[in-house]
Amino acid sequence: MPRVKLLIVDDHDFFRRSLMLPLQMDERIEIVGTATSGDQAIGLVRSARPDVVLMDLNMPYLSGLAALERITPQAHAPVVLVLTGVDDGDSVLRAFAAGAAGYLRKDMITDEMLVGAIFTVASGGIFLDPKTFALLRAVLPASHPRLVEERLRLAQLSPDESALLRYVALGYDNDQIGQKLQVAPKTISNRLSQIYLQLRVGNRVQAANFALRNGLVDINDTL
Repeated sequence: MPRVKLLIVDDHDFFRRSLMLPLQMDERIEIVGTATSGDQAIGLVRSARPDVVLMDLNMPYLSGLAALERITPQAHAPVVLVLTGVDDGDSVLRAFAAGAAGYLRKDMITDEMLVGAIFTVASGGIFLDPKTFALLRAVLPASHPRLVEERLRLAQLSPDESALLRYVALGYDNDQIGQKLQVAPKTISNRLSQIYLQLRVGNRVQAANFALRNGLVDINDTL
């Protein structure tokens, strides 16, 4: 398995160095650079081409959030795992809206949690520490009590599974999807059964509604 290329972005020297020691000991991780501000991070993303960016939010010159907003729309962008002392609900929501794949509070992390979070987001998942998860649930509108759980279930799908779900939401049947993906319709059916279990939906219509409700596709999208 290729090593995960990691860029660490934090303006506190001591904290940045304290992160590097356990990560350098893990042979599965290659630290390709460090930055002390958002503008430095943007430059290093272009030159070092990391797989994962470990990003603080509160930094001088250009904040982590501003850098996140500029990094994630880029072609072949790395995934961004926020690691910060900022723990208000608005910051959490804004980070995910800007494209963050995970959010960790500095006062919550352990070496094991940090490594696990890096590999989770590198493989296409989403990671929240327990306090951030509780906070995220608390700040969501009371009229949408299922939103956090649904978003997390959706985030656990692999990129291939998410693509398959998009085809379903856009009205493609199994034969059409099989032609698009060059896979047998029976294989598509089996994969969809697994997706239904992961999303906790009972059928194709519910899966399509789930995808639309959680923004995987827009009602006006076409493929």
